[in-house]
Amino acid sequence: MMNGFVILLILAGMFLFFYWYSYRTVALENKKREAIWKRKHEMEEAFNKRMKERAELRRQKFEKFMNRSREIQQELMRLQNSKRIQPN
Repeated sequence: MMNGFVILLILAGMFLFFYWYSYRTVALENKKREAIWKRKHEMEEAFNKRMKERAELRRQKFEKFMNRSREIQQELMRLQNSKRIQPN
């Protein structure tokens, strides 16, 4: 009777070992796939962040350019008005 339990335990241990051995590769592949996906996702986030920063810099430069353009236009208008007012 005791020998039967030992044999059953050995068979169950072998079954568990083969089960673990066969699905270990699947688990490792899933883990590798997750790591690759995570790295890709991090790279995409970094790229998007850089693009947003560049877009913000472009927007700021354009805003400065437009402000300077308005100032020049106002100065030209002021000069034209001052020339019209002054008598020769």
